[in-house]
Amino acid sequence: MAWSIQVTYLFLRMIKLLDLLKEIQGKPKAIFLAGPAGSGKTFTSAQIIPKTLTVINVDHTYEELLKSAGLGLKVADFTQDQLSQAGKLMGQAQKVTKEKYAQLSAEKKDIVIDGTGAASKPLLKKKAELEALGYDTMMVMIWVSPYTSLQRNAERIKAGSRALPPAIVLKTWAGANSNIETYRQAFGDKFVLINNDPEGKAEYDPAVARERFFKTVKGSGKVYTPDEKAKRDKEIADLNANIQQLIQVTPEFTSIDDAKNKVNSFLK
Repeated sequence: MAWSIQVTYLFLRMIKLLDLLKEIQGKPKAIFLAGPAGSGKTFTSAQIIPKTLTVINVDHTYEELLKSAGLGLKVADFTQDQLSQAGKLMGQAQKVTKEKYAQLSAEKKDIVIDGTGAASKPLLKKKAELEALGYDTMMVMIWVSPYTSLQRNAERIKAGSRALPPAIVLKTWAGANSNIETYRQAFGDKFVLINNDPEGKAEYDPAVARERFFKTVKGSGKVYTPDEKAKRDKEIADLNANIQQLIQVTPEFTSIDDAKNKVNSFLK
């Protein structure tokens, strides 16, 4: 009799375990794709993330709005008036993207949320929201050196693609790389960081960056007051110091093959 009860108990436990495994496997998936401008997220993610997932990226909508408004994509060369107009269009793009995210997440669709990762709080808030909806989440982050980020942005300018002012490129680079360990802790074993830099190393000299990349764009033509200039100069100095500090740290990278295996395992 006792043996029969024990067998029944084990059988019921096995059923509960199988139900739990089915529930985990049936969870919708959300992959956060992060990396600074010019990191090659589109190219790299295409190698490891199946195209069956729907990509949510505010830039896609924003670029269409810029072209429809006749502004083109050379944001780095925009005047103050054009920047003001572009800012309003970004607001529209964010609204459209937010609605798309709400619809897809409500439908429990598998999604890729494509961004820079420069701001950790809103990203982690979205991670928590998705998990509360029953999602399983993962992050794929792409790393390049600051020079590579600037160089690829400059190539976009020449090609007529959407490019950012070099100062914004450096800000997103510093922001994203400042958050690497934050994301590693938040996502645990569902975090991968891929080195997509052709040189595989980091170096940065503000004088070299200014000569090679900042002089290649027109700028907005804004005239700064002495106080504004002093504040701007301090922000630039702080940013350069932050970048030089960040490149002294060599993060732990994941190979493309290992990243692909991790993504495939996550999506099962």
